[in-house]
Amino acid sequence: MTENQINLKWDLITKEELIQLFLKENQSKSQIAKLYNVSVNQVKSKLDKWNIKKYPSYYLIKNAKNEKEITDILNEKSLPRLNQKENISWIAKALTHHIFSNGPIEDMHAAGKLTQEDMKALNKYMVNKIAGLLLLANKGEWIKIELLLNFYKYWGSEWDEAEPDIKDIEYMYKNQLELLQEEMKAFK
Repeated sequence: MTENQINLKWDLITKEELIQLFLKENQSKSQIAKLYNVSVNQVKSKLDKWNIKKYPSYYLIKNAKNEKEITDILNEKSLPRLNQKENISWIAKALTHHIFSNGPIEDMHAAGKLTQEDMKALNKYMVNKIAGLLLLANKGEWIKIELLLNFYKYWGSEWDEAEPDIKDIEYMYKNQLELLQEEMKAFK
């Protein structure tokens, strides 16, 4: 196939074909661009034109009968998106904000106990450590993670027991689910 034929095919791609690639096959914008020999901006433009979004995705859940089915479908689609090597950096940064930067350390920084340079160093350290763990998980090197955890198993043994805190995660999830349900109503 010549380059013109590939570009012509891109010009003729249907909304349904793009939905199939982007949502159902979970191809990234860059993968689709490479497949059709076009720029990522051309792919973004067509996705925007047809209002095709990864999340929330009406196209994947339109036949769901209840909230549990919606949750199951969205949950099933999350792992492949999150487990892409190209996403490690932004996930590590987001987790650093969630776990570290938006907690007591920010109060210390605001009170002048830590400089901006201190915060940058601490955030960089956290992002890199989390990214390392995510890379191991992405590669399926679970034994390395287990060995690390076993090494540190007794450190902090005098600390209080962990109290899993997912209140803000649950709040965000419920908020997004409500938005998704509103979006689904608009398509009916």
